[in-house]
Amino acid sequence: MQSSRIRGAAGDPLPTVFESLEDADTRLLRSQLTLIAGGPGSLKSTLALNIALKSGVNALYLSADSDAFTQASRGMSVLTGSSLSASGSSVRNNALDAVRAELAGAPIRFAYDPAPTLDVIETQVEAYEEVYGAFPELIVVDNVTNVRMDAGQESDPSNGLEWLMDYLHGMARHTEACVIGLHHVTGSFNDSDRPIPLSGVKGQIGRVPELILTLHRPAPDILAVSTVKHRGGKADASGMTFVELEFDADTMSIRDLAPTTGHGGPWNEAVF
Repeated sequence: MQSSRIRGAAGDPLPTVFESLEDADTRLLRSQLTLIAGGPGSLKSTLALNIALKSGVNALYLSADSDAFTQASRGMSVLTGSSLSASGSSVRNNALDAVRAELAGAPIRFAYDPAPTLDVIETQVEAYEEVYGAFPELIVVDNVTNVRMDAGQESDPSNGLEWLMDYLHGMARHTEACVIGLHHVTGSFNDSDRPIPLSGVKGQIGRVPELILTLHRPAPDILAVSTVKHRGGKADASGMTFVELEFDADTMSIRDLAPTTGHGGPWNEAVF
């Protein structure tokens, strides 16, 4: 009873963005740390941006890996359905009048330090709370290897990343935000063309996060999401069980597969 009374927003799910992940018992919960891992080009940042924009929650996106032009162009395409090239042209020319109201209504703020320290991250979170009167409901760290540690931790990257997971986990508890960290995988999985197991997460930093998702691309227009760790639900550490989502490269939008695509139900199993 005590835990129930004091939990606050802990355990509350973010609004559903992908019904197929919901059907597979994969939910992003507040006060918890989620790690999303994949190789280069596996759409880690694109997935996180789609979640942040389409969930409609108040979000802070720490975009160390992508610059302001890239995020503005992608975000405009996701929100308006315009092509990425058209969005990029609008951003470069500051021709935003037609979409200004729609963009202004997106409750997301970005920070673009390419190598933030923990002090910088903490200042960004505290500044958000000072300006808006509450902590964000979603915090994205893109990506965790860009975060600068002190000299001792940087000399041992694995231990440093493990410590960072503890720090981000504590941030999730303190702010009651869903914290998402984006991360890389080991070299043999960098092609992103096959399911990635829990053991494929770079640095073996899976101890702390409540939820770990790995991403691969079975086809150019398909993003496959494997739930390889889930402290409160179904998971398959092998990565061979996954949900397929549709990716539209022209608008950078990720969505549930239409029922007529013939890719099967919410859980798919790789067959080789």
